[in-house]
Amino acid sequence: MTRPSFTSLLLALTLLTSLHAQEAGRSEGFIESNWGLANITGIVISDNNAVFPGTSVLAGGRHFISRCGFLEVQGGLAFPSVLTAKVGGGKKWDSGWSLSTGIRVFPLHGYLQTGVPTARCNRDLSERKQRRLVRQGKTPADLKCSEWVFSFEISMLGLQAFFPEMRKGLTDAEFQDRWAGASLQSLRMITAGHRWMF
Repeated sequence: MTRPSFTSLLLALTLLTSLHAQEAGRSEGFIESNWGLANITGIVISDNNAVFPGTSVLAGGRHFISRCGFLEVQGGLAFPSVLTAKVGGGKKWDSGWSLSTGIRVFPLHGYLQTGVPTARCNRDLSERKQRRLVRQGKTPADLKCSEWVFSFEISMLGLQAFFPEMRKGLTDAEFQDRWAGASLQSLRMITAGHRWMF
């Protein structure tokens, strides 16, 4: 897919999420900080792989299309890609855990991500904490939640190792030339981060 196609996809999903959010009437905004490692190809020698660190700061929103199902859009600044964005969907359980999947638009990767709530999101507060909130004129809903997020991501370059038929008659070099720029030569990434809800 070309970059204009991804931009169109991003805009369409953003519109879709806002329409569904109006129906469900529930959304969560967040700021997220991530750190990760990417398995990069072609850094030193074209056949060599290396591990390269990266980081990002993202702002985004999660819009619920049902009680548990959501669509999610986020974007922000990153190193080394400068800019990054993700679009996906998933499910959030009553326990606060979430699982989502989608596409990192740049650098181009598919991802699987889980969210693990911190103790701050636990709404089963002790009577003492509830009394303290009441004295401050607040309820448990006023507590700002946060969660840890972990993801595994794979690019077209990484997928072709498992599905060689994806090359459709292209040589390794031709396939690499086609997808290396879109994925910044990354085969796979793992990330860990922290998300603050508002």
